[in-house]
Amino acid sequence: MLNTSWTVPNKPEIPFGSNAPGWWFGVQTAEGDGALIQPILAYGYKGAEYSIFNGVFDWTDGSWRTSPEVYTVQPGSFITSSVIFNGVEANSYTMIITDGTQTITTPYRIEAAQHKNESTAYFVLEHQPNNCKAYPKDGECTFESIYMEVDGKPVTPTWTAAQERPACNSKCEVVDSKTIKFTWDDSSTEGAAPPAAASNSTAAASLKVPPPLPKWGYGKLL
Repeated sequence: MLNTSWTVPNKPEIPFGSNAPGWWFGVQTAEGDGALIQPILAYGYKGAEYSIFNGVFDWTDGSWRTSPEVYTVQPGSFITSSVIFNGVEANSYTMIITDGTQTITTPYRIEAAQHKNESTAYFVLEHQPNNCKAYPKDGECTFESIYMEVDGKPVTPTWTAAQERPACNSKCEVVDSKTIKFTWDDSSTEGAAPPAAASNSTAAASLKVPPPLPKWGYGKLL
């Protein structure tokens, strides 16, 4: 189980100029070769607005699946979300994301090619903008009240922060085991991505849990 909450940032100065910047968390296999199970907040996914939805990226065949529901949320909305394992027999997960009035609940069953343990957790700011003003003006989004269970027992994770092709002075800061902060500078011209590279991650925090659980190991980044 992995739970968290965060607040929807302000809108960007320009409504377009990035490939739907997203703030999400999720779980996948340590090798990155199974299912990436991820509740998502994104801007520009459905026009010039914020949207919440659940998604699964299948590393085994490159397919991308999302919940049938995609709900619009407003700046300042308080988002709470969970990824919950439903047990060995079910071999499935349930993603839940809500702004308090709209809730999306999405089950996902692990497929035969995705049989490895979902043992790595990520928190990510994704998609570099072509123009930094396409990022929210307030320059911050913080995941709070992070709660994790492994094999049904509460654990205290130790997160590792890093960046991949950073743009707009984006950074990931691990405040503590329950708090991960992403920051950026919408006035920056530093490192804005060309359109061909606009789909890559900019910053992430991760935790790898090698078997046997719940022994904890080092962080692994996207």
